[in-house]
Amino acid sequence: MSKFRNISVTVLKTALECLRWLIIVLAFGLIVLSLFRIRFYIVTTGSMSPTIPVGSICVVNHNTPFEEVEAGDVISFSVGGNIRVTHRAVRITDEGIITKGDANNTEDNSPVTPENYLGRTILHIPHLGYVMLFLKGRVGRVIVAVVIVLLIGSAFLPKKEKNAASD
Repeated sequence: MSKFRNISVTVLKTALECLRWLIIVLAFGLIVLSLFRIRFYIVTTGSMSPTIPVGSICVVNHNTPFEEVEAGDVISFSVGGNIRVTHRAVRITDEGIITKGDANNTEDNSPVTPENYLGRTILHIPHLGYVMLFLKGRVGRVIVAVVIVLLIGSAFLPKKEKNAASD
């Protein structure tokens, strides 16, 4: 039984150590991306389906100048202040960028202007948005808190002493 317990503790420690490093690497990566003005937006509607399905994460480069957007690019912009939309630029006019969701039959009502333009979508990751939405919810926050407690607690687990080599 003691051997099984030692193996279980070793497996748990290894898993927690891997999780700790994964969280550190992800956090560092997110900080670096944020410094370079790369943002992540969750797709909550089907207006860009099937190209970008609901539940995807759009990775948006806020460094792409408004003037460099071309027809065919997928861009993000804000409407009504705090609502973010990701649609395809269909044409460029003097008034701004005319956009349309790939699944929509009509173009958007208002052109995107430099004032509400956020950036160009450089990548989308399907389904990851569902994970992010879950983690933002009540149950997800509890799970994150438990993981943090486990990670902190794992630092206090006794270290296995190495046996002295016997000759």
